[in-house]
Amino acid sequence: MTVQRFSDRAIDVASEIAKPSNANLTLLHVIDPIEDPDSMIIGNNKELIERARLMNIGKQTVNGWNERAKEKIEKLNEQKIKSGSECLIGPAAEKILEYADAKKADMIVMGSSNRFRGILKIKALGSVTRKVSELANCPVLIVH
Repeated sequence: MTVQRFSDRAIDVASEIAKPSNANLTLLHVIDPIEDPDSMIIGNNKELIERARLMNIGKQTVNGWNERAKEKIEKLNEQKIKSGSECLIGPAAEKILEYADAKKADMIVMGSSNRFRGILKIKALGSVTRKVSELANCPVLIVH
């Protein structure tokens, strides 16, 4: 499954929870920051070429997220679920936790690709999922 599929499953579960309680959903996407190259005259410097490439990917990611969020919000609106979206830039776990605290979130619903069972499942959680689940000031639902 792709990352989008795990996110889609999380949105589906969150909408099932939100609809009967008339809750508001926020689709949150966090992009890790990518530093600008020191110089745009990069010549044959492989490191600077890679950093410039990643900057472009970051811009494309924001644009792609905006389109994807718009589609998801339209579908949620059809189901009479109030929703919105935010795209933040920074360390993912920190930004999710900050946003949840600032908005006084009742719950965080996250998608995870983890397929292990028992204690291995907990140990194998991604660093973002693990950090959010351990430090959040509200319940965290991890959807596999």
